[in-house]
Amino acid sequence: MGVVSNLEQLRSIYNFPKGRAALKVINSLEKHSKNFINLSPFVVISSKGKNGHADVSPRGDGVGFVKIENDKTIIIPDRSGNNRLDTLENIIDDPSVGILFFIPGINTVLRINGNAHIEDNLEIRDKFKINNNVPKTCIVINIEEIFMHCAKALMRSSFWDHSKYLSQTEFPTISKIINDQINLKDDEQNHEQEDKRYKKQIIDFG
Repeated sequence: MGVVSNLEQLRSIYNFPKGRAALKVINSLEKHSKNFINLSPFVVISSKGKNGHADVSPRGDGVGFVKIENDKTIIIPDRSGNNRLDTLENIIDDPSVGILFFIPGINTVLRINGNAHIEDNLEIRDKFKINNNVPKTCIVINIEEIFMHCAKALMRSSFWDHSKYLSQTEFPTISKIINDQINLKDDEQNHEQEDKRYKKQIIDFG
């Protein structure tokens, strides 16, 4: 057997889910999923644009930066970035999104699937003001599915094991990487310079 191209082939390799794994999907927030969101400082959003290509993008802020509007709705602020707007443009073309919530030190992951839209209402954006910086837009997600991922992936990867962490000096800077990838000759900054520049941008623009 080579390429697996249909569900029958796939299920001949894997068993069907059983017990809690098969039953765990819910469609609205309850106390545990709300608590997870309120403790999470980092999420990853998947989306798909009109070209059919899947995309994924990280979002991070202070603990609990994603706001719970109600049991079926959450809101993510869109802070300043590189202005590529990949996720936002994708949402305009296709509102389907998937989100993973992470809590540092916790191996369990929360997953939410739903449909999103972009909101620029100042009253909504103002809820996310930090140091007088208000996000230009927010991503509003109407929830369709919620479930917890077990800890195996993060445990296998030793993701939170500090003894496995690299120091910054063991990895090239992003300016070095991008210059090499696209054969650019822009000025390269060291890690300290890059961190200083990013911190200033966070303070100045959110």
